[in-house]
Amino acid sequence: MTLRIIRLTKPEQFVESERVQRSAWGLDAESSAVPAHLLIAAQRHDGLVLGAYDGRRMVGVLMGFTALSRGRPYHYSHITGVRKDYQSRGVGYALKLGQRAYVLRRGLSLVKWTFDPLQARNAFFNIAKLGGVCKTYIRNMYGELGDSLNRGRLTDRFEIEWWVGSKRVRKLLEQGHRRLWVNELLDQGVELVNETMKKNGVGQPSQVRLGLRGRRLLVEIPENIVRVGDLSLAVSRAWTMSFRRIFENYFGRGYVVTDVLVESGSGERKVFYLLESRRRVG
Repeated sequence: MTLRIIRLTKPEQFVESERVQRSAWGLDAESSAVPAHLLIAAQRHDGLVLGAYDGRRMVGVLMGFTALSRGRPYHYSHITGVRKDYQSRGVGYALKLGQRAYVLRRGLSLVKWTFDPLQARNAFFNIAKLGGVCKTYIRNMYGELGDSLNRGRLTDRFEIEWWVGSKRVRKLLEQGHRRLWVNELLDQGVELVNETMKKNGVGQPSQVRLGLRGRRLLVEIPENIVRVGDLSLAVSRAWTMSFRRIFENYFGRGYVVTDVLVESGSGERKVFYLLESRRRVG
């Protein structure tokens, strides 16, 4: 694969980006992609629309725009989508690096976007690979969506902050992710916020502890929430409600998600968020 990242300029490129979105998120005819006319408007008025190409074929698309928070400008990244047959091949990463370069040239320091905190693969990409952090939880942000990833589920979201010029992000992009081990953290006294159990072959949330005060905490997340939802929408919703309790509580008490840990053992893959107190992060 020979990958090129370019700013889209031609009307037919923006139309093609709609097809990429439909492949990326499994959109059916009744589900809406970000339309070409809106992408064109964004590109012409201080926004950014990037396309990823393998040869002459568009395989990924990214769109963002300048926003304000308390009078200070930042870049909001609305979509990053990769054709299904090109996922997990570095396309999304290349798009985000292109976005970072653009934002730094504009003199901005912060990029924000949202994602489903129950999507383990996206969590690892956004936090462990790119270096984003999260301290904001949004309930049911989009309402009901009809795509294959969200159908029948509440659309609660993490809001990621990607401080693109920070020492943390520069080091991560230059040196790669430094893997932490769950057992080592537990041996060091790091506590686990939630317990899970398996019932009928499906991992389910169980007890949660909302009064922990350690400087670092772990939260287990389902390894594949789409599979959980396919087997039981009730269990998928239970995960969402459990996460609401956990993260609204700990974000409200000054914790930040700073890493994602993935462990495989005994034929089972487990994924965890690492929370740290803001005093430790700062």
